[in-house]
Amino acid sequence: MNFLNVFEQRVGSLFGATAQGLTAPFSFKKLAKKAAREMEAETYVINGVDTAPALYTILVSSEDDLAMRPLYAQITKETAQFIEGQAQGKGYAFVGRPVVRFMADPSLKSGKFSVFAENVDAQTLNRLREEEALFLGVGSSRGGLGGAAGQRAPQPQPQPAARGLRPIPQPAMAKPSPADSMSAGLDVMPQEAVLDAEQALLARGAARQIQNVPLAGSRQAGSPQMPAVGSAGQAPMSAPVYQQPAVAPAARPAAPAPAAVATPQPPAPSAAPRQVPQTVRAPQAVPAPTPAAPVTCLLIDRQSGRTYTASAPRTVIGRERTPGGVVLHDPNVSRSHAELSHDGQGWRIRDLNSTNGTLVNDVDVDECPLRDGDLITLGLTNLEFREN
Repeated sequence: MNFLNVFEQRVGSLFGATAQGLTAPFSFKKLAKKAAREMEAETYVINGVDTAPALYTILVSSEDDLAMRPLYAQITKETAQFIEGQAQGKGYAFVGRPVVRFMADPSLKSGKFSVFAENVDAQTLNRLREEEALFLGVGSSRGGLGGAAGQRAPQPQPQPAARGLRPIPQPAMAKPSPADSMSAGLDVMPQEAVLDAEQALLARGAARQIQNVPLAGSRQAGSPQMPAVGSAGQAPMSAPVYQQPAVAPAARPAAPAPAAVATPQPPAPSAAPRQVPQTVRAPQAVPAPTPAAPVTCLLIDRQSGRTYTASAPRTVIGRERTPGGVVLHDPNVSRSHAELSHDGQGWRIRDLNSTNGTLVNDVDVDECPLRDGDLITLGLTNLEFREN
C-alpha cells in the first residue's frame, strides 16, 4: 500500500472518531497529490543540495474551516509526515521540519481547496511554527461542526452553600387616621352608644352644610323666612330608635371627638384680570443635527487595482476575516497582519507581529503615521494608501 492510500485512511479515521461521525469535506488523497506537485515545483538546489519547500499553506472555504478546526492539530501532523516521506524518497532536504497550516478563503466554496508551497529561511519557519502552535492551542478548543476531538468536558459548577433562614420583615403599619381611631372606639362601645354617636355625627354634618353651603331653595328677597335651627347650630332630629340603657358615667367610655375637617373654599378672584397675549408665535422647528460621516480611508492594490475601505477607529488587515476588517488573498500575509487606526488627527499603521513584517515605502516598520500616497507592503501585496 503506497503513501497516498495510507495517508487517506489515517485522515479519514480522524473524522470517523468524532462524536458526530463526520466525513472529510473533500478528498485528502487529492490534497496530498497537489502538495507533492507543489513540492516538486518549488524545490531548488541550494549549496549543492536539493532543498524542498518547508512551508505549505492550504486554503479552504469558511464552512470547511469551521468543521475541521478541532482536528487541525492532527490533520497538519499527518500531512507534514506525508510530505517528509515524499521528500525522503526523492532525496530532498528541508531547512527544518515542514510546517502545514490551514487558512480560510471566503472566495472558495465548500469542498474546494488550494495548496501553496513556499521556500522560507529557518528563522522564519520557526516563527511560523510558533504562530501555528499558538493558533491551534486556541482554535482547537473552539466548537465547530466537528467539535468532539480534543474538547474539554464541562466541569460541574460548585453549588452555593445553604444559608440560614432570615426572619421575614413585617411591613410597617400605617399610622391610624382620626376616622380609624373613631371606628376602633365605636367597635368596643355598646350598640346603643354606637347609634347615638352616629346620629350625633350625622346631625353635626347636616348643620355644617346648612351653615356653609347655600341650599337650592334659599330665600330670595320677599320670600318666607328659613326654618330656625337649634341654639347649638344643629337641626332638630327625631329620637333614636333604641333607648340608651342606664349606665354609670364612670363605666361608659367616651367616644373620641372627630377631627375637624376644613371645608375647601373657592379661590378668591384676583383684583386685576390676567393679561392674555393677543398673538402667539409658533415655536420654530430646530433642525436635527446631521450625523458626522464616518472617517474612512482607501487601500488600492497596485497589482489588481482592487480597492479596500478601512474605517475608524481601527481596521485589521490579514488573511482571516474579522468584523470590518480587510481580507487579503495572499498566502504570505499572516492571519492578523497589521492594524490601521485613526486617532482623530490622522491614520497610523501598526504591525501585529506578522511573519513577514509590514513595509511602508519599502521600510520595515512596527508602527508609523501614514500620509496620502504611501505604499504599504504586506507579504507580496502592495497597497497604496489614500485618505478619503
